[in-house]
Amino acid sequence: MDRHNVSIQQQVNHWLELERQGLSKTQQQALNRWLGENRAHQTAYQESKQIERLLSQFSDQDIAQLENPITHSKLKSKTTQRYFAIAACFALFALSFFGYQTWFFQVNKDTFHASYQSARGELRNISLPDQSRLTLDAKTSLAIDFDGNRRSNKLLSGRVLFDVASDKSRPFVISAGSTKITVLGTRFSVDKKPNSVRIVVDHGRVNVQSQHQQITLTKGQMAVVDSDGIVKAEFDPNLNLVDAFKQGRLVFDNTPLNEALEEFKRHHAISYTLSAQSTEQLVISGTFVASELESFLNLLPHVLPVEVKEYNNHIVIVNSR
Repeated sequence: MDRHNVSIQQQVNHWLELERQGLSKTQQQALNRWLGENRAHQTAYQESKQIERLLSQFSDQDIAQLENPITHSKLKSKTTQRYFAIAACFALFALSFFGYQTWFFQVNKDTFHASYQSARGELRNISLPDQSRLTLDAKTSLAIDFDGNRRSNKLLSGRVLFDVASDKSRPFVISAGSTKITVLGTRFSVDKKPNSVRIVVDHGRVNVQSQHQQITLTKGQMAVVDSDGIVKAEFDPNLNLVDAFKQGRLVFDNTPLNEALEEFKRHHAISYTLSAQSTEQLVISGTFVASELESFLNLLPHVLPVEVKEYNNHIVIVNSR
């Protein structure tokens, strides 16, 4: 956790302590102003409140179990479930308070619970107990919950390349918002954006299900899922769409300009403004190096009718006509 996030969490802790003591009218107004100042304040405050509610469900004796060695083979089913519920709460607390990027709990070769996060500009390679391999793109958050019947994954944000080990008795399932992707063994990527999910298949078969549709993708196929449904398409294997990000490359194929800028935001601490609606309709194609934002911005006026201006890491793109 960087110094800025530590400072925010310290302020959250201060407000929570005042709430426990009882806020005065003036303090409540000050808290409301603080929450309204920044979305990060609201997020940190809500996450900490959720952790408090979760932990309040357990007794001191329950929590003490985490501090003592436990022989998992001797635990009965209900005890095991309760243990992991408590452990999960502590893991959430660690993520909220300390900013840990990884936590996991494993009972045996089938039962595995984990959470992984990557920072801006960071790629993470992860090996799972079932021999599956994952690569997290920058600014990605993934939760994993394996048991004897199912290998569940929840993609909260960002993009992951999945190289899934075959296990016909335990489907490998990824949830990304309301989209569900199910496989037995294959290699593909899932990219969760704010308003859509993109699935690209390198080999194998992938079942994609939205709220109202269901399709199957095979090698060389991709799909975009959004509020309008599922759009299926073929892609050029030479583009290496599935794992280009592993080599630090961003591949755009008639990609809206705002989506291209969002890709760069995973690697650079920037904000941007498209000054007119017409600029939002512009698209760009090509392969770019994720770390070379400046080169991308310098190119834009040569391929699109725009001018690019920069103000302290804020990029403004305006029409040049």
